[in-house]
Amino acid sequence: MDSRRLARASRLVALVGAGSVTCLVLVPIAVNTATGGTAPRVLGSWAAWLWPALAVLAAVTACLAAWEPLRARLPARRPAHPANRASALDGVERFVRERLDGSLAEQVRLKLGVVPRVGPRPPTRLRVPLVVVGEPGAGKTTLLLDLAGTLVARARDDPGRPVPVVVDVGGWRRDEDFAEWLLLFLAERYGIGARVGRVWLRDRRLALLLDGLDELAGPDRAACLDRVAALRPPQLVLCAVDDVDALPGHDVLRVEPLRRSDVTDLITACGPRLDGLRETLTKEPDLWDEIRTPLAFGLLALAHRAGRAEYRGVVDTYLVESAARGATRPERLVRALRFLALIARRRGDLAVSPTLPPRRVWLDFVGPAPVWRLFRRAAPGALAGAAVALCFAVGVRFGLTAAGCAAVATLSAPRGDFPADADGTTATGGAGSRVPGWRGARWAAIGFTAGALLTGGLAVVGGWVGAQLSRWPSALGFGLVVVVSLLVAHRITRDRYWAVACALVPAGVMVLTGPSGVLAGLGAGLAAGAAVGVFVGGLGEVWSGVGARPAARLRWLPVAGLVGVGSAALAGAAAQPAALAPATGLLLGLAVTPLAVRPWQAVAELLARPLALDEFPLRRGALVQAARDRVLLVDGHRFPHAVVRDHLAACDPVDLAATVRRRRTGLDPTGPTGSGSTA
Repeated sequence: MDSRRLARASRLVALVGAGSVTCLVLVPIAVNTATGGTAPRVLGSWAAWLWPALAVLAAVTACLAAWEPLRARLPARRPAHPANRASALDGVERFVRERLDGSLAEQVRLKLGVVPRVGPRPPTRLRVPLVVVGEPGAGKTTLLLDLAGTLVARARDDPGRPVPVVVDVGGWRRDEDFAEWLLLFLAERYGIGARVGRVWLRDRRLALLLDGLDELAGPDRAACLDRVAALRPPQLVLCAVDDVDALPGHDVLRVEPLRRSDVTDLITACGPRLDGLRETLTKEPDLWDEIRTPLAFGLLALAHRAGRAEYRGVVDTYLVESAARGATRPERLVRALRFLALIARRRGDLAVSPTLPPRRVWLDFVGPAPVWRLFRRAAPGALAGAAVALCFAVGVRFGLTAAGCAAVATLSAPRGDFPADADGTTATGGAGSRVPGWRGARWAAIGFTAGALLTGGLAVVGGWVGAQLSRWPSALGFGLVVVVSLLVAHRITRDRYWAVACALVPAGVMVLTGPSGVLAGLGAGLAAGAAVGVFVGGLGEVWSGVGARPAARLRWLPVAGLVGVGSAALAGAAAQPAALAPATGLLLGLAVTPLAVRPWQAVAELLARPLALDEFPLRRGALVQAARDRVLLVDGHRFPHAVVRDHLAACDPVDLAATVRRRRTGLDPTGPTGSGSTA
């Protein structure tokens, strides 16, 4: 154990010891003494030192606990500190090692045995900007990672050399400041703080190895090259499909396609596991033209790793053969991978996450069926449930007269941004085929139950809170109702005189009846109205993301309210004649509904998530893990290559899933085809 580890271990032992004595011994004794008790007799004359010992040990514990965080933050305040350079090199080396260990080539080695290395070696000297040119899948990224590892080793030996960093520029957009985007990228991937990174960029102590340049559009690519050149890095390496003319004075390293002898050597190195591929190449000579890159060979090798594969093209063969060997439903796996590929392509990277990103990234990917279920079934069902529960709770609490007022008030529900058509055509622009009736009914039932429970519960709680407020002095109750009336009326009318006139109504009612009934109704109305308004506002935000069309008011909501009134009557509620006060407060509270309709982003995110269930169901982690087990994902959660990602993003999931299903049937010895192939 070196001196640093020994010192860290010693500090940890001291922290545990001092903290234990302080928290478990001294603090209880001090509390007992401070509350009138006595110190343990075992302390004897040392009892007088209780408080000084507690203060000292508490200070020692705090210092030991803060030592590591302060020690870690101190070098960050000093960009020239050697610890920053060592930490950055460790981060780059760790990233390179993890990326190479999780690459497709490494997966081929693990599945099929040792495969000889093909392709160019990293250059030994870098004096000018270097552009690595080659077709997709030729091994440019692998070469870049190897070069980064070599530069890290050189930077460790020579403190004057720059720190190499591999940067995926596919996620950059032209409207972003490239330097600031780069600093955020370095902080996220390598832990290089913005303060340190800014100084290193200014002093030209960062060597930039840029990957993913082809992911950018033409204008963005040119702007990226201009801004990179403006940074004047001491060493610059780019990966591109074609030569980059916009970068002056650069050298070109071209990655040549695989030769037939290279492919033959690779097949031989993998042993009998790839005899089927050799036979396929013999029967289909045209396949030689497709195995031009290590990526193509790796995909076909993985497709053949468990037996003979039915050739359909390199990427299709890899996808079908890999997805067909497993217990996961092919439709679910294929749709999830396509959905994740669309998200990754939009982000400009290969990363896959089992959690949903913000809705603006994926909302336009969903089909018409989930939109129809949400806006034509679940959302109207939730509002119907809210109306029934509100009128029922009000009828039981305040009588049928107030419940009838609540039912009539549902006429003023704000425009809910629902499709006006009734034939299943959705905002996505196409004729949305209706889902099976039982699925639509299920979504409507779920929405009805959720709306009833939430709104009914809030109405009961709000009425109880209003009843508690009625115990305040009458002057406070009068003032509260008048202030709420003024605020609501002024927000609706935007006129001070109308606001004062509207506030006189509940004030006059309270003069006649007292504030208690008005406050109770106001609490129930405010709680229910705010909940409905926030819900409708969130729906409007989601609707605008899928493409707005003319919307229709839900004119049938009073019918749902009357159902709630009838339910309250069956429960024993009576038509109380003295319902003026609670009805006034209730209507005043419900008037807040259109005011709560605003872009509530958190609510919109929550309401949008059910739209992704068709593409990315709830057991998302299991699907991602299944894709990893079949080497459809590598390096943790990444697509093997942009070629695979783009192919999945452009595929028809229904056709691909049907092909996977047919192939799985052929692999099953008990299937109808009677195939003897095994997985």
